[in-house]
Amino acid sequence: MQLFTPDATWKKAAEHTRVFKLYGSFVNPARQGQIDTIVADLKRRGIAIGLETGTIDVNFKNPVPPCGGLGLVEGYGTPAQAANICAKIKKAGGRIDFLCMDEPLYYGHYFTKRAGKSQPGCQSPVDTILRLMIPTLNVYRQAFPDIVVGEVEPTEIAAFPGWQQVLSDWTAGFRALNGRPLAFMQLDIPWANRAPSVEPADAVAYFHFCETLRERHLLDKIGIIYDGTPLDTTDAAWMQDARNHLVELSDRYQLHPDMAIFQSWMPHPTHAMPDSDPNTLSSIVEFYVQRANRR
Repeated sequence: MQLFTPDATWKKAAEHTRVFKLYGSFVNPARQGQIDTIVADLKRRGIAIGLETGTIDVNFKNPVPPCGGLGLVEGYGTPAQAANICAKIKKAGGRIDFLCMDEPLYYGHYFTKRAGKSQPGCQSPVDTILRLMIPTLNVYRQAFPDIVVGEVEPTEIAAFPGWQQVLSDWTAGFRALNGRPLAFMQLDIPWANRAPSVEPADAVAYFHFCETLRERHLLDKIGIIYDGTPLDTTDAAWMQDARNHLVELSDRYQLHPDMAIFQSWMPHPTHAMPDSDPNTLSSIVEFYVQRANRR
């Protein structure tokens, strides 16, 4: 919450930040006062609000079949959760400008089961997942008619057989059901190379296939999440990995996305500020901007 104060020490990074992404898992249980503070500060800074959250709607307490579900498997979310989130943002005088669906294709179609967890993924057909998302998406669109809807997906999808056809069916189905293309695809690259993914090869293949989807008017923008790995044991190691990944994708593989996203759901880095410290998350914004200006 210290980020959202006038004297917060990420002013340089904030100047280059167009969207601040909030998690549904934070907004849903957050106190209204916290949301009021966040909305007011981002509005003062001229930064739009993005929300990353699950959208696949299944019965919360007793999903049928017994798979997936909000709070049980990532990617799932209910209209009730969406209504609560929208109400809090609206009450604070804000709006959700961008909705980033949390890996619905991966967790709805490919995911089997997480080690140590009992709840399996549903491995639903693409058309079923798209249909289950509609009630949740409708809540966001009714609350914020101009909301821009896209998603984040892990690039390990490119390690599965027939993934190009699945991704084509997915984006074509989204356009058919929603009357517009998917606004963006943000690439979550599992740099720790969790099986069956092989990175960065899968990320490069996924990025280039997204370019073909854009040419077919099934996708508008492509983004890349620049981050470290869960194997990094210090803030310095995580940040250095994040910078190395950014340089590798840009210089070696010539991947230049429409969106650059900096976020972490890992133990590191432990601090977001100050942006003058190379071991904090916000510092990478200026690193990216300086490199982009040299291109």
